[in-house]
Amino acid sequence: MPFRRRRPSTMMTSDSPATTQPLQLPSSPRCHSRFARLVVVALSTILAAASSPPSSLFSSSAPVIVVDAYSFVAPLTNRPRRSFHLTRHTAYLDGADAGTHSPSVVRSTPSPIIKKTPSADPGSKNKNKNNAEQRMEPSQIIIKHPPKSLPNGGRITLVGSGPGDPNLLTVAAYNILSDPDNLVIADRLVSSEILDLIKGEVRVANKVPGCQHRAQDEIYEWCREGLGQGRHVVRLKIGDPFVFGRGGEEVLRFREYGVESTVIPGVSAAFSAPLLGSIPVTHRGISNQVVMCTGYGKDNTSPDLIQYHPEQTVVFLMAVGRLRVLCDRLKTLAGYPGHTAVGIVERAGCPDQRTVVGTIDTIADVAEEHDVRPPSTIVVGEVVRALLADAMESGDGVEKEFAGLVTSCVAASAETE
Repeated sequence: MPFRRRRPSTMMTSDSPATTQPLQLPSSPRCHSRFARLVVVALSTILAAASSPPSSLFSSSAPVIVVDAYSFVAPLTNRPRRSFHLTRHTAYLDGADAGTHSPSVVRSTPSPIIKKTPSADPGSKNKNKNNAEQRMEPSQIIIKHPPKSLPNGGRITLVGSGPGDPNLLTVAAYNILSDPDNLVIADRLVSSEILDLIKGEVRVANKVPGCQHRAQDEIYEWCREGLGQGRHVVRLKIGDPFVFGRGGEEVLRFREYGVESTVIPGVSAAFSAPLLGSIPVTHRGISNQVVMCTGYGKDNTSPDLIQYHPEQTVVFLMAVGRLRVLCDRLKTLAGYPGHTAVGIVERAGCPDQRTVVGTIDTIADVAEEHDVRPPSTIVVGEVVRALLADAMESGDGVEKEFAGLVTSCVAASAETE
């Protein structure tokens, strides 16, 4: 049951005016008893102070009378009661002036104390402590994986090769490709510049459109064969293995072979390819969100498209093969205006990299005109114009239509006299 008290009334000091209202004694018998005890203590204190010299009363060695009252001052006011947590009010004997016989004042100052709740069961304390310790333990999820290598030493590593430039390989990827004892199984889209770095045996799967399942089965068979021979199999994939690269599916298949894959991330083309083509995927005031999509879902289906937003960038991977269908779906199903800018970066980071730009209405024709092929990254959104539109001018300084192949050149510097 919580303790209750009335708010303490203002105490009378030596500076208080003489015409003060007398205190009203509460009608409760319990309050009478409390008030009487407080008055007795106060009167005895004042009498003791009057009979003692002032110098001895306020010296450092003189005792100070302290009265602990939990709610003795509560009856001094007729204000409504309020519920509160247990508080200790300590009354101190003090004087207004140490050099004169001025009246003493009793003042009340609150100080917090600890409220103890008795336990009904003596053994419940330890029981509650054990329960609290159990609740404080962090959650642990134990996942049982196959071993990293087979008894014959066979193991497998998934490696991301990045967009195509060998300089964008991670150090871990370069080291593993340089090992002559490894069996490297690569996708068709891995650049020839990266394949030239491989020191050991390399096999390239011919994943052409319409034959993905057959090529994937061939990859699995090569990996099983290498593991059976106790070799270190390196599964080399373009970009990052886990970004629309079937990396998760292959990890699950290799677990069926009794081995857990090691994964070496790669630079994803979703962000690096637009950058290499002078297309920022975000730009202040133009785009504040980025969405990554694939052009081909499971069983060659077309994934659902996110609805149009003017400050949104959408990056499509592996979608150039159905570019015209994609543009039609963006307009009819996702609400994209036909004038929305589109950029395509082909073979990003390679010596023969190309960038073509246009709009949703024109980009399919531009891509066919310049025979754009995979691997290509498609960027949809007004960020395509951010760094390219200002530079697209004809020789006479007239702005050209935002469509065509982007050719980089260095402007001639002005002649100085």
